[in-house]
Amino acid sequence: MRDVNNGWILRYTHANVASFFFIFVYAQFYNFYFYLLFSSFKIYVYFFIKRGLNQTAKILISLLYFNKLIMENFLKIFRPSLSNSMNAYKYKKLNKRLKVKWNCEDDFLQWFSGFTDAEGSFKINTKNNKEVHFVFQITLHIEDVAVLYIIREKLGIGIVSITGKTCSFRIHSFQLIVENLLPIFDKYPLLTHKQLNYRDWKKAILLKKIAKENSWSLNVDIFNKIIDIKKNMNDLRTNYDGYTISSDMVSKNWLVGFVEGDGTFYFSNSTAVFGITQKDKQVLEAISCFLKKVKLLPPYKDLVIPKKPNCIIKKNQKAYQLVITDLDVLFQYICPFFRNLSFYSRKSIDFNIWSLGLFLMIYGYYTIPKGKELLLNLSNNMNSKRYFSNVIDFIDIKEIESIFDIDPPFNIHTGKSHFTLAKEYALKKGSRKGFKLYI
Repeated sequence: MRDVNNGWILRYTHANVASFFFIFVYAQFYNFYFYLLFSSFKIYVYFFIKRGLNQTAKILISLLYFNKLIMENFLKIFRPSLSNSMNAYKYKKLNKRLKVKWNCEDDFLQWFSGFTDAEGSFKINTKNNKEVHFVFQITLHIEDVAVLYIIREKLGIGIVSITGKTCSFRIHSFQLIVENLLPIFDKYPLLTHKQLNYRDWKKAILLKKIAKENSWSLNVDIFNKIIDIKKNMNDLRTNYDGYTISSDMVSKNWLVGFVEGDGTFYFSNSTAVFGITQKDKQVLEAISCFLKKVKLLPPYKDLVIPKKPNCIIKKNQKAYQLVITDLDVLFQYICPFFRNLSFYSRKSIDFNIWSLGLFLMIYGYYTIPKGKELLLNLSNNMNSKRYFSNVIDFIDIKEIESIFDIDPPFNIHTGKSHFTLAKEYALKKGSRKGFKLYI
């Protein structure tokens, strides 16, 4: 390099461009960095072409464009793909690469409160009849470990552990519980019966806190008081006095968190269903009232104007279930409502699959063989079944595009309801009583 005129330029250009390349890679591919990098790379390649490395430069340019095309295609269809969410480190990097914009602090903490209502627990552990330890815990299937790392990252506290097929997020530091966790649930209260467990848990914590502040050891009297509190918490609770819930207490971000824990998006027979299962009937009634206030957000013009969401609350063997099955309501109320909010767990995959199936039903594609086959494929890879499948493996983008290239069997812009369109289509096909599709 030193023996060539201006060789130092080539030397330092090569060294610095290579360094900046990896710097920008680890900067998670923000668009500004990507295009700045790409511009530098083109200058770099042009410089080499001038020096006889034309073939190598062409290969590098082809690879760069090819990778960019794959990324854009991937982001367009699924954003983000959580198919490898078991590896939390990769998931964390993937989210930054896809520029996922987390909500502001208040929105996330509301979501965290809702998710805790569904999946969290407050525990009091004792040892040697004189030691008391407090634990906040969220336990999930190992496939959902990524959301626990997100919670840890957002809160800045806690430990994530994996045992067998389950994973847990725990906070057991007494100081962190007092200084960080209690203020969160005081400001963003729980809405299910779990609020009573939290109040008792907090009461026991304050007993220990007062003892520590006064330099008292945890004497027998305080220890017994905490044991009495523990005996009436969680599954042992029989007293529900002081429980309060109303639709005004429900917020959209709390609801998303709660749905990510206890909600489901699925298909049943010839319809799509949104449901929430919970032992506490009162919270489902409050959610039902809240959903009736959700705004109508039709994705297109000239659609039928459905009535307000009518939630059906029915009792199963051990719990209550809230369900909405009206396709027009799901299409114009529920789907747009959740589409405008942030999911933090793999439930986003279920919601995206469900949304695709909802489109197939609204347009009537489920009445043709290719649409039936796709809908069945989607149904077989949702919710608990998605633990055994990879989204990328069963979603064929070309297959989906080929179906939507076909003229839709239903003309949804006539202002008619889905029920009317389905009945007219059935009569047109020669049916007197209509038809049913079972999945």
